[in-house]
Amino acid sequence: MASDNPKRITGRSENTTGKSLVWFFALVAVTFVTTYFAPPVIASIWYAALLVMYYFSDDEPLWLAFFLVTIDGFMGFFGLYEVSMQILPGMPAVEISQIYILLTVVKALQKKNRVKVFYIEYMQVLGGYVVFLILWGQLMGLSGGLNVYFRVLKTTLPFLLFFSLPNLLTGIRDYKRFFSIIFIVIILALGTQLHTLFTGSHPLETISPDTTGSVDTDDFRVFYSVTATLIGLFGALFFLSMDRGGVFSIWVLLLIVFSSLMIAVISATRGWMIAFAIITLLSLMTIRRVGPLKLAGFVVVTGLFVLLALSNDTVSSQLKYSGERLVKLESVGEGDITAEGTLQRLNIRKPRVIRIWKENPLFGWGFSDVYYSNSDGHVGNFNLLMFSGVAGLSLLYGFLIYFSYMLYLSYRRLPRSSPVKRSGLIFLVFLAGWFVIHSTSGQQFGFSAIPLQAMPQAVFLSLGALQYSNSLKYLPVKHVRQNPHPLP
Repeated sequence: MASDNPKRITGRSENTTGKSLVWFFALVAVTFVTTYFAPPVIASIWYAALLVMYYFSDDEPLWLAFFLVTIDGFMGFFGLYEVSMQILPGMPAVEISQIYILLTVVKALQKKNRVKVFYIEYMQVLGGYVVFLILWGQLMGLSGGLNVYFRVLKTTLPFLLFFSLPNLLTGIRDYKRFFSIIFIVIILALGTQLHTLFTGSHPLETISPDTTGSVDTDDFRVFYSVTATLIGLFGALFFLSMDRGGVFSIWVLLLIVFSSLMIAVISATRGWMIAFAIITLLSLMTIRRVGPLKLAGFVVVTGLFVLLALSNDTVSSQLKYSGERLVKLESVGEGDITAEGTLQRLNIRKPRVIRIWKENPLFGWGFSDVYYSNSDGHVGNFNLLMFSGVAGLSLLYGFLIYFSYMLYLSYRRLPRSSPVKRSGLIFLVFLAGWFVIHSTSGQQFGFSAIPLQAMPQAVFLSLGALQYSNSLKYLPVKHVRQNPHPLP
């Protein structure tokens, strides 16, 4: 951060943000047409052109947001493995987001003054353990052709973004522009979710009726733009935590917080509802910028919206369904680990994964046939144990604790007068809620990842490094050797 005063990051960057938004929607529109209506060869040519345009562009926030929606979805379109191109004959198609990540590394290496973030040494240790798990998986048995090894490569390369992104998004302006796009994606995701709830029709049906069946509105579990919603909620709370001169309107940020909560609630996804509620409540308790009057206004507006929503039978039924799913968790505390038949993690999935892990407890099974045939991301902690063993789980969770501790130090180091002081607490609160999702809904952290998992983590860690570096100037001079993350 160039200064403790966030006002200094506004001004002439506003026009740049507007241009990025125009370019973003233009890129999405052309990619939509080529993906769903053009012949595969034309689509591949366009995808290659996108990668070339990115390589010669300096607008890193725009391209990060764009490549994220190609795998996370945009208004129900795109998603995993849809925006892909054939690179090698006989091999699975490669998502262009994978190639994007490789290009970010190339661009980062071309930087004359590369940053050195505070967690880089620990990250190198984790990278070494990934290499070990690849070799260990070979010893444990990994059969199949070249496509199997290609799969291993595709689930390890995304971690390179942890190195490249801090070198490409180097100032708070970059994150502001990135989240400007993501916030719009969240609003559109909520609108699309409501449209699907009302009509029972997935957006893909509008262009290809045979693509998917009608959505079951009696068991409505639709969640669009999951990753954008997750990282967007973090971004909204981060900028809300700036006590003075915030770069976004408070009401815009509160709208994003509300929209993220509504998306999770309407989806009836229990882990996400609980996590988002914890994150939001704890964050608002630490944010001084949202005073009692503004918080009361937010509560009143939210209440009015909920009352209006309840007046609609469709929305009312869905909110009731979400509430019922949440209430059923009480039965777990009463001894019913199935949560009245709605939860298989504790009585079916967990025992199966634990049984496999116990056969190789220290290092797990790595990238082996045993892991691939028994992997179950619904039980994140236990799946991580089976994959990387006690050693891997200890290393990874040790990193999360280390990162949290360093951000807490940055919070303690910043003076009370600093408007970004409380931003450090948002990292701690959000990571705790993120871990709830990892533990209850689906694995989020591990030693293998697809770009959809790596991108939000890279944004979170990179912004955390920037927050930490901003506090270093408050160290006594004798303790300051060299700023590992120079401020723009």
